[in-house]
Amino acid sequence: MSKAIIIQYIFDKKSKKGEEMDIEKCRALLCIIQKGSLTAAGQALGYTPSGISRMVASLEDECGFSLLIRGRNGAFATKECEKLLPGIIKMVDAQESLLNDIDRILGIETGHIEVGSAHSYYYGWLAKTIAEFGKVYPKITIGVTEGISSELMKMTEEGKLDMAIVSRREKGMRWIPLKKDRVIAWVPRDHPAVQLGKLPLKELETEPFIEMYPGVETDNSRMFAKNNIKVNARFSATDNFAAYSMVSEGLGITTVNGIFATMWQGDGVAVLPLDPPQMVDIGIALPRMEDSSPALKKFVEFIEQRLPEYPLTTR
Repeated sequence: MSKAIIIQYIFDKKSKKGEEMDIEKCRALLCIIQKGSLTAAGQALGYTPSGISRMVASLEDECGFSLLIRGRNGAFATKECEKLLPGIIKMVDAQESLLNDIDRILGIETGHIEVGSAHSYYYGWLAKTIAEFGKVYPKITIGVTEGISSELMKMTEEGKLDMAIVSRREKGMRWIPLKKDRVIAWVPRDHPAVQLGKLPLKELETEPFIEMYPGVETDNSRMFAKNNIKVNARFSATDNFAAYSMVSEGLGITTVNGIFATMWQGDGVAVLPLDPPQMVDIGIALPRMEDSSPALKKFVEFIEQRLPEYPLTTR
């Protein structure tokens, strides 16, 4: 019996209109929601924009209601679609698991892994690891999604990501530590704290502060809450280089993970430790191994075997 016949038998799901609900359409829908764009999803899955749009339209016809909100800022799940997502994710994962089981019986290692990363510092290491892994398992594909730690953790919990390189969150997932990182301050070069050699944490309440990702849980917001700090937020940014440039122009100060400390260097910015010191744990968050796909298990084993080769715990 062929793979196609097996899949047709197991996933012969019917919508209320009595039509077959195509797993590939569901996969496309999940990719659109993850990428936030029909065009980006089409590129990832190998479909033209019109082709992937037709797939979504067909799936919406089968469901009997809209699944996506389309606008200038991208494509997002409707409230009705959000209610379906857990079941759709399980259905797509079940198909992939079955196909992987068949391939393993045939002696073929296949699958797809979606990795999130909140820290651009690790892109080079991640790219090198993926390249080496691909030489051993050429039929396992890997995608990379960027974002902030809290968002990526939520996506991992929901099954939209298989694993994520993030600052630690208390979510009960498996955790592979990579680095203990200090939080540092970027201040203008002529700031009085430069002579002191450190920035007292309480000064964040009085100094003009450039807030990163306002309204979103970040390492900064968690640090402020832990220390009962209410920053004097005068400006905001959603990009580290933008915040660095604003500090360089003397608009204010900001705090960032230490791994960004040497990514940009200019005459206008000084890097200072905080007083008292503030630390963040950075690592890989992923489901418990018993809940992981065979492809993910292979990738995690590959990473753990090679961690000693890379200087990931020092900076």
